Amino acid sequence: MTTRALPLFPLHTVLFPGVSLPLRVFEDRYRQMIKRCLVEDRVLGIVLIRSGSEVGAPAIPFEVGTLARILVVDNQSDGTINLGTIGESRFRIRQIDQSRPYAVAEVDILEEDPPEVSERLVQDVRDQFTEYVQTLRRLARRAETAVRLPGDLIALSYLVATNLQISRVEQQRLLEDSATRRLQRENDVLRRELTMLRRIGAVTTRRVLAPSDIPLN
Repeated sequence: MTTRALPLFPLHTVLFPGVSLPLRVFEDRYRQMIKRCLVEDRVLGIVLIRSGSEVGAPAIPFEVGTLARILVVDNQSDGTINLGTIGESRFRIRQIDQSRPYAVAEVDILEEDPPEVSERLVQDVRDQFTEYVQTLRRLARRAETAVRLPGDLIALSYLVATNLQISRVEQQRLLEDSATRRLQRENDVLRRELTMLRRIGAVTTRRVLAPSDIPLN
């Protein structure tokens, strides 16, 4: 297990490995942080805020976050910095140093073991996630498109976790899970969410159809 120092960027967002995240940096303390990151190794830690806010006094983060690599930097005339980042690996915070204007944590980089799940569960996750995406598109009156899913199971677990329309705290639990537990939990969450979406779809359909449109036979 690798241990390292990592500047933290607490947000009301859960970032998963392999997922891109645009950032807009405007507070002076975080502009300082980004300048340091760019001079060093262009990485920072994205953590979900447990309590507090993104702006102002230091926020208290959850212990598990995602190391993000800075790929694109766009300095604005007003001092704001727009960043393009991508999640690389998960980490767990050991301790936090608040002596700087921004927090720097000592973290353990977490390894990701291959999931031990049945082919049936994997297929259920794939099928349910595809239906979930298409149902959301229909309810939003958007055209359905092919849902491309990765063959790698860890990548699949992160893709599903990113796109589930659930609370940030529940997404955080998925981030903290092992790949095995993550896929198992996602299977349960997808079943729950699809049940609700089907009910919403049925209600929406009844409201949209005029009496003359409803089949009698």
